[in-house]
Amino acid sequence: MDCNFCGVMIPAGTEYIYVTNKGRAHYFCSSKCLKNLVKLERKPRETLWTKAYRVEKEARVKSQGKSEEKPEVKTAVEKPESASAHGGVKVSGKTAKEGESTKAAKPVKRRK
Repeated sequence: MDCNFCGVMIPAGTEYIYVTNKGRAHYFCSSKCLKNLVKLERKPRETLWTKAYRVEKEARVKSQGKSEEKPEVKTAVEKPESASAHGGVKVSGKTAKEGESTKAAKPVKRRK
């Protein structure tokens, strides 16, 4: 017989039995499973260590793998036409070399 919560095979004579008011009997392998279902009201599909969770996750992964296609990878990077041949960046009509600032220079006021 399998545990109603985690799905593990229960050895004979070691199970916990919980009977509801409606007369339904639930069999559990441990008090951990009993508390998770009855007291904490957790769902086996959402509890990471249960068999039901592993089965659902496996189905979910298979369905995602089939439906998703790999995106195209672009290998070449296009340079803008305005950039110079040495890899500079064009800024307001002038080409800046690597390592130079791309900000516009401010005029300096000199004292007389």
